Amino acid sequence: MTDAKSPFAPLRSHLFLAIWIAAMASNVGTWVQSVGEKWLMAEITRSPLLMSLIETGSTLPMLILSMPGGAIADIVDRRRLLLTTQAWMLLAASAMAIFSALHLVTPGLLITMSLLLGVGAALNAPAWQASVPDLVPKDQIAAGVALNSAGFNVSRAVGPALGGLVVGWLGPTWAFALNAVSFVGVLVVLKGWKRQPVTTDLPAERFSAAMKVGLRYTRHRKELQVILVRGGSFVFFGGPIFSLLPTLAIHHLNLGSSAFGLLLGCVGVGAVASTLALPTLRAKVTPNQLLALATAIFATGLLVLAFVVRVIPVALVLLVCGGGWLTVLSTCNTGVQLSVPSWVRARALGVYITVWGGAMAGGAAFWGWVGEHWGIHTAFAWAGVGMFLMLALTARLKIQALHEPMDLSPHRQQAHAPEPIHPDEGPILTVLEYRVPEERKAAFQEAMREVRRIRIRDGAVRWSLFHDLAPPEPGQLRFVESFLSSSWGEHLRQHHRATVEDRAVFRRAYALGIEAKPRIRHLVGAWEDRDSLLDRIFE
Repeated sequence: MTDAKSPFAPLRSHLFLAIWIAAMASNVGTWVQSVGEKWLMAEITRSPLLMSLIETGSTLPMLILSMPGGAIADIVDRRRLLLTTQAWMLLAASAMAIFSALHLVTPGLLITMSLLLGVGAALNAPAWQASVPDLVPKDQIAAGVALNSAGFNVSRAVGPALGGLVVGWLGPTWAFALNAVSFVGVLVVLKGWKRQPVTTDLPAERFSAAMKVGLRYTRHRKELQVILVRGGSFVFFGGPIFSLLPTLAIHHLNLGSSAFGLLLGCVGVGAVASTLALPTLRAKVTPNQLLALATAIFATGLLVLAFVVRVIPVALVLLVCGGGWLTVLSTCNTGVQLSVPSWVRARALGVYITVWGGAMAGGAAFWGWVGEHWGIHTAFAWAGVGMFLMLALTARLKIQALHEPMDLSPHRQQAHAPEPIHPDEGPILTVLEYRVPEERKAAFQEAMREVRRIRIRDGAVRWSLFHDLAPPEPGQLRFVESFLSSSWGEHLRQHHRATVEDRAVFRRAYALGIEAKPRIRHLVGAWEDRDSLLDRIFE
């Protein structure tokens, strides 16, 4: 194995190593805080619903803010964004420590502070995950992503155990204070990161436009939709493991804070063990088979939890479920990274995290409600059955990017206007004229379906294909493709967004025509009131 291909190669970069260590320490602090929150809530109330709302409060912002966070991360300096979000979380954790020290904590305040920390985490996550290519060479990106995952799972193993000890010996206040301190290291490292700014001749992308393009891309990228369905449904049905574990440990197993922390740490230990085993497993089964196997194992664990009432069996189940959880989510995360080009990576990750957070928040509230009315063991049983049904329904949905490598590197093609035009001028109508032999009509129309998907997901707001009733010559057909862009600047961005794989699709469509390339024209909207024209076009 060459140095570049070593799984630890990114750690040779002093910057990556510093950020990796600081992030791992911060994640440990987050898990310590989580134990403190759940233990404090368990002391205040016995309600499974209120207990589950702690999980909802921390994950609900993922549903609302991850997509905006991804759009922001794609259009601003990610380093500055990360500094802002880390400082926000430091302040939120510090406030929680102060309220706890003054004995002012109520269930509502605890859920609110959990929500504020979740806001910072939701805005931070897309930028953090999308920054890996900025820290390591291209041939080490996969190893960098894997190391980030491994660091998170080490934190997941250590953090709950440490949290249990801190809460047991010093109380929840010190757990919150420790989390606040854990953000300092990340801030120091980020402050020293001299990130190279991304240079471009294009005008700055507007936030609202970036959001729309990101959502449009997700809608028209089938590979991404498969990941969202499989990952989101898994997280929803797997939610009781995290949201109902405090109730199970404290009120059914009668555990203290230290034992509860160790029990929660079993999930992390299982995740770390699966990280070490994944290379061997991936060599023996396909990624989609591994995804199905891990889902089935996790569902079985949920069913077992519905019937066991002893500590050791519960701990063993959590070890196994931790491995299944990590395997499913790391496989889905890798699928997202491999399915999208760099220009929309943070937005795609934002959509993925949004679905993940929504499923986690909704699942926590739903399974807490089930536990409140029918008992937590019933909730575990229903969740296990639901996950098996989900597996059966989604078994045919394959994550293609894990099997077939795609060349998503940019294939920049310049767009030329016959006369100078301001980037804000628009809308722009692009018209392409094709001459196609009559016998290739069906093949050409089928090829243009894929062209349509690419045009729309790269930013076109309306696309159409017309067939001229008057043939140019006997045996020939004339097709006219047209699509709209909101401005000339947005049209230029569409050229920059096209990948090598996209251009291959275009060339296949062009090859079906008589001419090497279609005739292209660009038209600008002839209307003084541009907003009125856009309203008429896009209504």
